[in-house]
Amino acid sequence: MKFIQSTFIIIALTLLSYGSAHAVPSMAFGYLANESNDADFEYLETIFPNSFANSINNIFEVRVIKPGQINKRLEKYKTTLQRHYKSFEVPDLMDKINTDFFIFGKFSPLPDNNILIVLNFYERGSNILFTFSNIGKMESEIFKLVDRITQILINLLDVEEFYKTGVITKKSCLGVITNLEGAELNELYYNFMKSGYRISSMQGNTIYNHVNENLINTFRFIYSENNSYDIITDRRKTKLLHGTWSGKKYQDKIQQVKYLYSYYDFRYSETKEAILKKISKSYQDSINYLMIIGFNKKRTSAWLRCINMKNMNLMWMQRNIKGGNITAITENIIKKMTEKMNIPFENR
Repeated sequence: MKFIQSTFIIIALTLLSYGSAHAVPSMAFGYLANESNDADFEYLETIFPNSFANSINNIFEVRVIKPGQINKRLEKYKTTLQRHYKSFEVPDLMDKINTDFFIFGKFSPLPDNNILIVLNFYERGSNILFTFSNIGKMESEIFKLVDRITQILINLLDVEEFYKTGVITKKSCLGVITNLEGAELNELYYNFMKSGYRISSMQGNTIYNHVNENLINTFRFIYSENNSYDIITDRRKTKLLHGTWSGKKYQDKIQQVKYLYSYYDFRYSETKEAILKKISKSYQDSINYLMIIGFNKKRTSAWLRCINMKNMNLMWMQRNIKGGNITAITENIIKKMTEKMNIPFENR
């Protein structure tokens, strides 16, 4: 099941990157809220997190905290673990329960015995919430699901921060945004085209590229409906003071700032979707995937974000893609593009 794979890829990677120099990390599991109106599924709200916690505890040197244990920690604050949390509420909750990682989410049963899982993964102090989703078949036995998770973890112990929901087939048309220019950009294009991919003219091959190393880093954070890697914004901390004492000039500035906050922050999801649709329409819906690739100054490593332009969702992200030069890095990217993740017990 793809959502199981995606969940534990992220958990395994984050634990591995946490480093041996740190103390044993702690991981808290909140509820997976039942988004349906069917009470028969409510038992899964605690079955999922408890089973995940037990599986991880058998593999990693990590202290797991289950929903019941979180509630005990919250007693002194006279509150309980909630089924839903807004993103800006998570850092405060983490301070109360005192853990390194917190995983929570929701699920929705779908027709034909399918289920949609949406999970949120937060590392304390990062101020970044990683949200991802997948659709898979419901399992009749929870233990098979746990076995599958355990095997996937074993297979993915050596993977860097990595998330991918599917393959990018040859002949797909790629729109590329990167901090390369001139001959370097042509080198990137050539390797994609040599491998059977089509490249749109989105960034062209201009001698000077306005997307430099600093600007490309702003593209690290991607938001989409059920898949995102985004900074937590707390709109309660935004205070735009004004009153009868403020003149017209000041009021105009306040209105301008309000618009900027609304358009680029509070309504970012709608803004992003509108921009992606505009990009797609500009290229007559010919672009299959939008790939954002950020290279370091020495061109020895890169990070990547990829958006499926059909559903406008983040479908691949990876950091620290190694290579001695642009060609080597691009070849490593291309290798991952068509690589299928092994899902144990898939045919059982």
